[in-house]
Amino acid sequence: MKKLFFILGLLAVIMMVSCATSDSKPKTTTTTTTTTTTVTTQSSATPVTSNPVVAQPERKVNVGVPQFVKDAVKRVPEDALVGIGTSNHSNLSLRRTTAATRGRAEISRQMITMTRDMVRDYTAGSEADPSAQLQFTEVMTVALSESRLQGASVVEEDMDERGNYWTVVMLSKANTVNEINQAQAAARIAVPAMASFSAEERMNEAFAQIYTTELGYSDRD
Repeated sequence: MKKLFFILGLLAVIMMVSCATSDSKPKTTTTTTTTTTTVTTQSSATPVTSNPVVAQPERKVNVGVPQFVKDAVKRVPEDALVGIGTSNHSNLSLRRTTAATRGRAEISRQMITMTRDMVRDYTAGSEADPSAQLQFTEVMTVALSESRLQGASVVEEDMDERGNYWTVVMLSKANTVNEINQAQAAARIAVPAMASFSAEERMNEAFAQIYTTELGYSDRD
């Protein structure tokens, strides 16, 4: 009996010593660190920048022109010549005819202006005789003044609130070029010294200049 108590007591002592030893060992704590890496991808493509569309400025029209005439002018192609004529004759038929005639006369005046500018620009850098230059310009001016303006068309006609009849006449660029070329051919025959002059080489610039000129109107022949 005494041996049994001795053995139990010994076992108890061993267990106590074992627990004390286990508690005295340092505990190891494992810390896990998670690192998040953000990758930024930069596109190497160059952003596409669209070229801004430059709008063609509208023709300038005299303030005395009715709104329906201004609207008609806006509808005319940019590379066409426009002539505006008006008449206040008592006879309606005569009013219409006169207004259209005056509109065509305005186009003729524009072509003459274009031609004079082209000849002036040409002669500024040439050695042509001044008298030949003057005669050449005069022959072309007469030819354009007498031109029947084949292809010219009426694009608008109506009366304003005061009874004045208005007509808008248009001549396309192709027909304008044809008229000037015919006048140029006649002038070359009359003035051989100016045979090297070429209206074609200056036509686009002449159209650009005439486009920016304010459109007036003719109320007289």
